[in-house]
Amino acid sequence: MRTALLLMLCVLAACSRPQSVADNQPANVAPEPKPQPVPEPPPKPRYRTDIVITTGVHGNEPSGYLVQDRLIELGFVVFGPCNPWGIANNQRHLQDGRDLNRCFAYDDCPEAEAVREFLRHNKPGLLLDLHEDPDGTGPYLIQNGPEDELGRLIIDALRDDYAWDPEPQWGPVKGADGLIKPTRGMLGFQKLSKVYSLAYYAWLTYGCTAITVEVPGSWPEDQRKAYQLKVCETARRIFSERNPP
Repeated sequence: MRTALLLMLCVLAACSRPQSVADNQPANVAPEPKPQPVPEPPPKPRYRTDIVITTGVHGNEPSGYLVQDRLIELGFVVFGPCNPWGIANNQRHLQDGRDLNRCFAYDDCPEAEAVREFLRHNKPGLLLDLHEDPDGTGPYLIQNGPEDELGRLIIDALRDDYAWDPEPQWGPVKGADGLIKPTRGMLGFQKLSKVYSLAYYAWLTYGCTAITVEVPGSWPEDQRKAYQLKVCETARRIFSERNPP
């Protein structure tokens, strides 16, 4: 009797023992892995639409136009080439012989009107017009908007990358340390004489800072293209820090 009771207690104890997962699985079968959470996609970069870039005003200054697709990929609003015939034929002027960058005060220039129409639909808070100086010895900027310090901030940010032209000159207007900044008096004279560059037109019409970006035409093409991209990206960074979207 006592022996039977002891056997019954042993059986009950064995049945009540907790079983591991391995006890219920065939030998040599690993447990199923837990599902991993799906990572969230990285946030898309926030692009602003009030920084406008124009290219190809002078057909023999192609580096801005040559990086146009890349600028669009980087999120810039871009119009160009402003002078398609000049770009196609490597000529500074329009097919009718005029300099497009002196035509923005007149209504009889289809190429200038195309740019004006684009700007009407893409009002700039900052305009960058990409050029080359065939005779330039160093890069420089021409800034329409004398109260703004953006041009100087761009130059200072890129001082380790480029040796800026120490004495740049545009017509009678002289600059220093890579920056030409026409005075209010000079800007007023341009209005009276109707000598409107694209950048001057943008400043006059929209009140935005408008910068003509110049690079020596003697530089190798890849170097000119890299400069145009770097100035545009630096300008956007500084402009965005000062003017959050």
